[in-house]
Amino acid sequence: MLSLLDIAERSMKGPKMEVRDWEMGHFKTMNELVKKHDIKWPNDSSFFSRDAQLPDRAFAAALEFLATRGVYCFTTGRLIQFTEAEVKAAIRETPSEVIVGEGRDARYLRKRRLNETEHLNFRPGHHAPFSEEVAPLIVRSFASLPEVDYLEGFNFTQTDGREVYGMPIEAYAARRELAWMREGVRKAGRSGLAIAYYPISTRSPVLIAPMDPDYGIRRTDGLLLSVLPDVKVESDLLTAAIVYEDYGAFKVNGGGSGHIGGFCGGVEGAVIEGLVKPIVGMMVYRDRISYAGVSFALRTLAKTCDIRPERVWASSVVCQALNRHANTVYFGGGGGGDASGPGTETHLWEEATAGIVAPVNGANVSGGRQGRAMMNASQSGLEVLLALECAQAMMRAGSKVDFAEELMRKVAAKLKGRPMEQGIDVRVCYDLPHNRPSPAYQALYDRVKDELASWGLDFG
Repeated sequence: MLSLLDIAERSMKGPKMEVRDWEMGHFKTMNELVKKHDIKWPNDSSFFSRDAQLPDRAFAAALEFLATRGVYCFTTGRLIQFTEAEVKAAIRETPSEVIVGEGRDARYLRKRRLNETEHLNFRPGHHAPFSEEVAPLIVRSFASLPEVDYLEGFNFTQTDGREVYGMPIEAYAARRELAWMREGVRKAGRSGLAIAYYPISTRSPVLIAPMDPDYGIRRTDGLLLSVLPDVKVESDLLTAAIVYEDYGAFKVNGGGSGHIGGFCGGVEGAVIEGLVKPIVGMMVYRDRISYAGVSFALRTLAKTCDIRPERVWASSVVCQALNRHANTVYFGGGGGGDASGPGTETHLWEEATAGIVAPVNGANVSGGRQGRAMMNASQSGLEVLLALECAQAMMRAGSKVDFAEELMRKVAAKLKGRPMEQGIDVRVCYDLPHNRPSPAYQALYDRVKDELASWGLDFG
């Protein structure tokens, strides 16, 4: 596989291109590849693709994109170009298993099989803003779930009474984030649990600042280095990737999804992009873990919590292709939704779909949050628990695609046109000091779970 220094050199010496030219070329190439490889959304309200050859054609399109277009470095305005042989080598050499954490909290994260009924990795919440008095408690809440394999961080706007603004304070805030996470996992009695830094800023000094085996990122921890929309990368993230690779920490591609409505075009182009980006994450940043699937480019503007079949269908194609042709350890798989927030019935239903879809698509389970996340009001431990329990119930039922299709149609019908509900402060719906949901939220959770059980999900 190409070294990260090879990638860095190509990002400085590759052909120059204006960003607008890359974006319009991205759109044109995706449309051409969609036609050439006959990638078609059937538009029949199906949530899962049953075309056995489509994943192969989609993966071939992704390979062709990378071998002919490459990747755009947003920082230098240059192309990082690859040969087909280099892309295939990277796919072949991608590990199918990653060890994270230390001591009794060390865990294997591994590639699952489609419709698997055995192994399942679980990464719950964060990716959301929490204040400094809440942060260690919400970390403890998630870390207390015994099935949790690792945790990703959060963001915030103030620390020590100061606005997080400018590189010096951003670097300090990065170290504070990791200190709060370390405190939270310690409070949960799991000091060895792996944590991954959710960047306060993407500037390389701020990304590197929390590397600290005593109080910050250990060699068994990691960070998110995400591929940007429209298959763009940047030098600061590549700089951090080189340093962290030498340090030994793992890396996560939080930008592994294709975006319907972006410069890749519609549903079909998003399928190709959803396959390109996990490969790029590995080649450019050495992201050994990736989020996978397809989402909507403007999903945070949604006013309703509709579960859209085209997004889930496209994600199933991406996951089938990754599972068949790559070793990628991936999370998500295209379920879930992020219209509503914690303490609401709709967000519970959205999280349930994440658990229904993941086992069928060979994905590990990740907890979602409200797209327009608000301070201390984006997620709690109860929604992510429902996603996990639904995934476990699906595995108990054999992870059958027909059953998942039936359940997704029922949830979609239930939520169709329903206005999104704004989340409430986590301290209202969740008793953080005692690490348990409020009685009212627990009752709401039980009602949703009972209805899912009436549809055939066996929660054991």
